[in-house]
Amino acid sequence: MPAPPEPLRIAYLGDPNSIHFRRWVTFMAERGDCVTLLVADGKQIEPGLPEAIAIERFAPFTSRRFRPLGVLMARRSLRQVLARVRPDVLNAHYLTVHGYHAWMSGFHPYVTTLWGSDVFITPRTSRLAALVARVTLRAADMVMVNSDALLRAALAVGARPERTEMIQFGVDLTRFTPGPGPAELRASLGLQGRRVVFSPRNITPLYRHQIVVEAVAKLPPDVAVVLSRHRAQADELAAVQGRVEALGIADRVVIVPEIAHSEMVDFYRLADVVVSIPASDSTAVTILESMACERQIVAGDLPSVREWLWDLDPAALVPIDDVDATAAALARALNRSPEERAEVGRRARAIVEARADQARSLANVESLYRRLSARRG
Repeated sequence: MPAPPEPLRIAYLGDPNSIHFRRWVTFMAERGDCVTLLVADGKQIEPGLPEAIAIERFAPFTSRRFRPLGVLMARRSLRQVLARVRPDVLNAHYLTVHGYHAWMSGFHPYVTTLWGSDVFITPRTSRLAALVARVTLRAADMVMVNSDALLRAALAVGARPERTEMIQFGVDLTRFTPGPGPAELRASLGLQGRRVVFSPRNITPLYRHQIVVEAVAKLPPDVAVVLSRHRAQADELAAVQGRVEALGIADRVVIVPEIAHSEMVDFYRLADVVVSIPASDSTAVTILESMACERQIVAGDLPSVREWLWDLDPAALVPIDDVDATAAALARALNRSPEERAEVGRRARAIVEARADQARSLANVESLYRRLSARRG
């Protein structure tokens, strides 16, 4: 019987407080790999990271320094940390900032895992942003994407086709499952007798929550919408609340505090429809989690979203910033018969099981790390 492979030493650059990044690094730590997060000086880390995950601090590049000097200082700091950690591979999650730091470090092999706006939006903001994105992707030993649309965008920016891999963050299919709506949660939110729309994305301009509440205002008065304050931008939250007051639907809008990831399944099960209509997106984990819970979805008609929903429910896709179309799609979903909802839900779950099983996807990531590590050796 062959001996099990040696644990990998994996260093990560990313937002240590992002639940999706935490799922990724926690999976690797639980596989027995030696995981180290490289975290910028001054960045606060919220509780909840497994004790097995090590933290190393570095001095990041900031625009407050003279640019060439700032790059050299960040490079030196990262190289010192990486010399201590001696990773087999460095993986930067999100091209903007984190990917740039991986490139600055001069370390190889490094992987850049793309999320969406880091390629769809940021490189278009300036010539400098486009240049830095290009050199970072060109130098990467591997670029991970989660949709065909993101792949095309990455290649256009500078990624090498022979170094790209399609990888899903995936869904924990043992946690996100269909089930009865939680009566206790419904009662605590004052939603008895209401049909519920759940909009799980952060309240920032990108995610168009003002369009969501305007669409809900066009629906019958028994329809309510649930939002979360998690990572809400203060100005946008105030704008959404002002729009709610102006529309006279304050009794139909519930804005809850941060929802723990362990509690998200209850909010999906509470919902009759989940809505996600950002101006830009790649494969959204919230959409995949909703599908795993057999929920109906109304989503913005973006290329990456089409890859998941077009064959399932094309009527669920709506033009961005179209209030009337969003309201009509929500009404259509809400008015389906129980049998129709169940059929859509079963098909949604089957798609996620086939294409976005977290355990299978991240085990594949570990195999890709090993392949890069072997090349280095």
